[in-house]
Amino acid sequence: MITRRAFGLASLATLGLPALAAFPDKPIRILVGFAAGGPADTCARLVARLLSDSLGQQVVVENRPGAGGALATRAVKGAPADGHTLLLCAFADVLNPIINPAEANYNLVNDFAPVTRITGVGNVLVVHPSLPVKTVPELVAYARSRPGQLNYGSAGIGSASHLAGELFGGLAGIKVTHVPYKGTAQAQVDMQTGTLAFMFDSLISALPNIQAGKLRALAVTTAVRSPGAPEVPTMVEAGVPEYDLTSWFGLAAPKGTPAPVVERLAGAVRQAIKRDEAVEALLRLGGQPDDMDGAAFERYLRGEDARWKKLFAAGTVRIDK
Repeated sequence: MITRRAFGLASLATLGLPALAAFPDKPIRILVGFAAGGPADTCARLVARLLSDSLGQQVVVENRPGAGGALATRAVKGAPADGHTLLLCAFADVLNPIINPAEANYNLVNDFAPVTRITGVGNVLVVHPSLPVKTVPELVAYARSRPGQLNYGSAGIGSASHLAGELFGGLAGIKVTHVPYKGTAQAQVDMQTGTLAFMFDSLISALPNIQAGKLRALAVTTAVRSPGAPEVPTMVEAGVPEYDLTSWFGLAAPKGTPAPVVERLAGAVRQAIKRDEAVEALLRLGGQPDDMDGAAFERYLRGEDARWKKLFAAGTVRIDK
């Protein structure tokens, strides 16, 4: 007897064969919602080069910065669901619909077909050496005794560095003052001069100043230690339970893209990013290769979506507009 599950799988395989045999039959575009030269763009161009080799078809990167990445995301949402237009999705794509639902006009979980997560990178909590703290608990105690007096910088309202600070304040139960900048460059300068007490900076940007003694690293924001600084504890290890802020990058296709096409893309990326050149490139970004199929990536996205919605609803994280 043919079970319902067996019949469904057989039907899916039959329907997917023509699409898989023909794919890709033209160049593939990867849209990036951020400017050229940044971590998202670097990640996209690495994957584009590797996929071009694996699939035997040209893969090009198209930058469409604006609206916190939402311009590119909306463009891919409306693209043909044939696997030839992909989104370099990022942490911001989960946060945008929560922070600005009307402007975002999409939901990464419901409106896309997740392909794979490429890598996850974290920020590092750094303080100026003049601050009399050497651990996260010491910083918490210092801030608690001076409510609202400690300033921290970020790359702007709603950025990962801003959310990292808000999550820290909310989970640690301290009141600190956010100072938004137009990008991290000036914030990094003010950190080194002592104008800012602390900051959640990208590990790659902060590491040279940490090694030179210009900044002191207290913890990384990811759930596991960073391969770029294995001696630096995580925020959880440092005494802030449930803290996890991972700036990840992945690939997503428009909803309705045939499952065999999604699986082929995911398999090609997962295999390619294990190459030595890819591992080295991702390490330079502060990450390492992931290995998620579409189903695993979807579960991850649903978990992140639910977690951040809960944090905002509880008031643990707040965004001043």
